[in-house]
Amino acid sequence: MNSIHLIVSKDNSYNTALTKRLVGQHAVKSDAVDVFEGKTIELQQLDNALYTDSLISRTRAIVIHNIEHMKPDAIEAIIKFSDSPPEHILLVMTSENADALKQNKFETLHSLKTLKRHISLNQTTYSLIQDYIKSHNTRITRAAVDMLVSIFEVSTWGIVENEMNKLSTYAGNNGVIDENAVSELTFNLNKTDTFKFVNEILAHKEKEALKDLKGIKETGVDNIMVIGALAWKFRQLLIRSNNEDFTKGIRLLYEYNLNIRKGKISNTIALDKLTIELLRAKLY
Repeated sequence: MNSIHLIVSKDNSYNTALTKRLVGQHAVKSDAVDVFEGKTIELQQLDNALYTDSLISRTRAIVIHNIEHMKPDAIEAIIKFSDSPPEHILLVMTSENADALKQNKFETLHSLKTLKRHISLNQTTYSLIQDYIKSHNTRITRAAVDMLVSIFEVSTWGIVENEMNKLSTYAGNNGVIDENAVSELTFNLNKTDTFKFVNEILAHKEKEALKDLKGIKETGVDNIMVIGALAWKFRQLLIRSNNEDFTKGIRLLYEYNLNIRKGKISNTIALDKLTIELLRAKLY
């Protein structure tokens, strides 16, 4: 298992959840975890943390948040440390600014062979969901996981965890979470006619889709969840029909998701524009 990890996501709660997961995987005791902020950490502090054995745990963890604010000498120290990292040290670095990591010394840090990168939100959200299920003595179908990952694509982990708690409570001890449970309970997507809206878009029923979109907004459901439901539906259609035309719709959905993450467009405006494009562009 890699001992140096870089987590890149705009969602701070997501960074925190994954950090906690990594610390747990390495069986690090809470008293053997040092947490620093990139902006304030000094070289001497970093060296002491990286090269000091723990007396209370077999593994020691150093967590540095917002590393894009670290000073050049601290970055150099981490690059040097990465040449031969000791097995008993776990180093986890997080950043909410991917663009900043492409500059100067951060580029060298980002390209380190010893570094395990966690940049793909989809894959890591999938892992976090699986971990949650295991710890709550519940089971989940692969279809339900795929559905959840799509719906949660641009959500914070705090929201994901809240919804997972709801689903596991619904399933009960040794119960199974399936697609029906997800559609019924997750953000009440079923009750807000979200999937009816999705089907109307796919059938190019513009009048009906726009009417349902208005109704969905009035319920207060998170627009991001609706975009996630669209993404899930497109993936299912692509798998079932093997029609490559559906990939155009999927690419468009990912483009909007990316722009939402980067803050280039609000999720409300994104859903409106996406609906119009999907209805009129004849992408599939």
